[in-house]
Amino acid sequence: MIKGILDDLKLRYRTGNIATKLIYYNVVCFFSFLIIGFLLQQFMPTTSMDRWFALSYDYQQVFTKPWTIFSYAFMHGDLLHLLFNMLLLYYAGVMFLRYFRDQDFVTFFVIGILSGAIFFVVFSSSFDRSANFLVGSSAAIFAVFFALVSYNPRIPVRLLFFPKSFPLYYVALFLVGLDVFQLFAGKNPGGSLSHLGAALAGYLYMKQFEKGNDFVGKAIRAIENFFRRDKKSTFKTSKSKPFSRTHVPKDDYEYNSMKVEKQKKIDSILDKISRSGYESLSKEEKDFLFREGRS
Repeated sequence: MIKGILDDLKLRYRTGNIATKLIYYNVVCFFSFLIIGFLLQQFMPTTSMDRWFALSYDYQQVFTKPWTIFSYAFMHGDLLHLLFNMLLLYYAGVMFLRYFRDQDFVTFFVIGILSGAIFFVVFSSSFDRSANFLVGSSAAIFAVFFALVSYNPRIPVRLLFFPKSFPLYYVALFLVGLDVFQLFAGKNPGGSLSHLGAALAGYLYMKQFEKGNDFVGKAIRAIENFFRRDKKSTFKTSKSKPFSRTHVPKDDYEYNSMKVEKQKKIDSILDKISRSGYESLSKEEKDFLFREGRS
């Protein structure tokens, strides 16, 4: 029975998208930190995992432990914190990957980690010094989510117990409002600052991304290729197909630009159908939908 469960988990990991893989990484890191932290407490009671892997608001500690700029995003305070963030990561992945590739998800996830860290270190001491460390992947998830809001704020969203769908930007406004309230109410101000910083970074970077300016993604892939040394990339789950059968994009910039333009055309046609019905489409629009449905 246990072997069957493990085999199923391995299969889900191998066939899953990047959001699924990141959930696995976070769960493994959480329990690894938990076990190692317990053992440390038995032999070195004064030592904690936070000191080594959580992000400190003290920039001097950040300089001495630069890896914490990334490692904090794979630590969580407790099981409930982990569960909530992984649910957010799952749903953000489901929505984002309808329109973009795995490697684009990684780009915005990394942007969220970095921008959340920067806002926490630079501004948290102005609000509250009681929270010495920042942990959790919520900033990275916020960057992914608000990038999608920037791309198309009117994506319909349906939530449990809500009879009707509503635009995605309603959720964004609620999340921003909640974090602003918590910031000034003194409830986890460091976390709220990281959320707001990551949301702003994800939103603004998408504006450049739509123009084909993916300089962060290009840097990430260059670093990945340097360390990979011709080995298969962890972040690649499948080969990307070009948008046209007769034209192959010259580079990632052209790929992103073409994909965004095509998705905008699809969204426009779907909006037209929702307003006036399928019969209101022109022959060209119907042919376009037919081709895209077969690709």
